[in-house]
Amino acid sequence: MNGGGTVSNILCNLSVMKIKTKLIGYYGIDPISNIGILSLKKAGVDVSSLEQKNYETKKFYIDSTKTTSICLYCKRKTKNYLLKRNIQSYLQSDDIVLIQDYVVLKNISNRICLDLGYVKKMIYLKKEEIEEFIFRSYYIVSMKETALLFLLKRIEMGLEEFLKKCNIYMLLITKGNRGVTIVFQNQVLDFKTKPLEELETNGCGDIFFATFISETIKRKNITICDIEEIYRLALNNVEIILKNIGARNHVVPNIEVEKGKKCICEEVFMIN
Repeated sequence: MNGGGTVSNILCNLSVMKIKTKLIGYYGIDPISNIGILSLKKAGVDVSSLEQKNYETKKFYIDSTKTTSICLYCKRKTKNYLLKRNIQSYLQSDDIVLIQDYVVLKNISNRICLDLGYVKKMIYLKKEEIEEFIFRSYYIVSMKETALLFLLKRIEMGLEEFLKKCNIYMLLITKGNRGVTIVFQNQVLDFKTKPLEELETNGCGDIFFATFISETIKRKNITICDIEEIYRLALNNVEIILKNIGARNHVVPNIEVEKGKKCICEEVFMIN
């Protein structure tokens, strides 16, 4: 167990890469939230803009076979997510904002990085709502190939037409062990991955995306020649994650919870 989630993982990785980071939002009052806050602090993420709310923190269970948010015993799933609506008031003009999936963006004028990994919410949105969300200006977007294909189906558009219409500085289309397609400066670049030994894939996409964000910030004026170099660096970082169980073993050790014969959802964990 550690303080995870896509945005938290990416911010922790960025912090280790010497990028100044801050998490804006809410956290719960249960023991799991304290684990998350401690994990973020140790990674160097500024948590001063987090606000505590009276709800249960979402939990993830990770082992060598899968990552799930459903309790292995009672099958209950925590779904508590609250978004701050006044995000702009926390930002300076040159800040870069990282969001996951569908967040209200109308009041955000900063450069935005988007991680689009899940498509379930897209099922319930109208075509016009999806187009309003996706066809705005983005800085760097990372999306799984499966999410892109589902998106194109929902907006009834081919890939070529989509790429012409979207306003994205750099687009990463991740395809797992098949590599990645990167769209940059009107060029489509395909990279194949090398065979890597896998223990658990949780968090690989997060550190891959974090590497591109970090290097783009540090290098400032990115060229086509930089892309392959950044990709190789990102792949090396992914290899570190693949050899561990948990998304941020290289930052904060996971808290191991022994599997018992009863539900652990309501327990207070005693940590040595």
